[in-house]
Amino acid sequence: MIIGRTLGVIGAVCAVALVGCADEQQPIDYPGMTFLPSSAAPTGEGTPAPDVTAPTGGGTPAPDITAPTGGGTPAPSDAGSPVKTPAPVPGPATAVVTLIAVDASGQPRDGFALATADPVSTLNCADAVPSRSATTSGIYHCGPSAAAADVCWPTPGKTALLCGSDPWQRTLREYQVDPPLTPIGRTESPEPWALELADGRQCRIRVGGAWGGRADGLVGAYSCSGGHEVVLQPSDSRTAIDKSSNTWQVAVGPLGSGSPDFPLPAKIEVRTAYFAAAQ
Repeated sequence: MIIGRTLGVIGAVCAVALVGCADEQQPIDYPGMTFLPSSAAPTGEGTPAPDVTAPTGGGTPAPDITAPTGGGTPAPSDAGSPVKTPAPVPGPATAVVTLIAVDASGQPRDGFALATADPVSTLNCADAVPSRSATTSGIYHCGPSAAAADVCWPTPGKTALLCGSDPWQRTLREYQVDPPLTPIGRTESPEPWALELADGRQCRIRVGGAWGGRADGLVGAYSCSGGHEVVLQPSDSRTAIDKSSNTWQVAVGPLGSGSPDFPLPAKIEVRTAYFAAAQ
């Protein structure tokens, strides 16, 4: 009897101990693994959930999730943002060069020279006007457009003009004038005699004449080397040059017979602008 009571007490103690173990959610250890009893739901705290590895025998493996190593919240993706086009970088500022081709004694200078020793012809300059490419008084434009006598320096006796072709050839044509020249002032808003564009083309200001047309109404302002394109401007505009920044720009495109349709003209930067002046 004593032995039976003793075993009963021991059994009761073990039962109480087992109930306490279950209440405290103690893990049960087996060699090589640790897990909670199936009746214990995870609470989000305490022991972390075991690492789950996809079976190797088939099926889709679980994705590998790697936490950011730099710490903090990762930067949002720009995948949905609109692509930003960088603003164009303007070229160098346009160089402005003023040429004095003839000195006060009527002799060529600065690399200019007479194309021929004899005068080309005689011009009537009674209705002469100031050259629109001159930054000073004393530079003439007279005669028909075919003479291209729009940038001309007078000789001291006012009986002849030495007219420049362009800043690159640096040749002068001599014209006799009748009647003799009278003093002339300066144009109010000079336009360059010639332009050197960023693509290397050389363009000389128009001196009248019949040029082609375009459906958009733009007209020719400067003839250019290197093809049939010209510097264009609106027919009611005073200038063909956009001077809104230090790098001047012009519109360049073709002209045709009548009023043909052409693409929009290209905008090209002006590297050098040439003007004329008297000594």
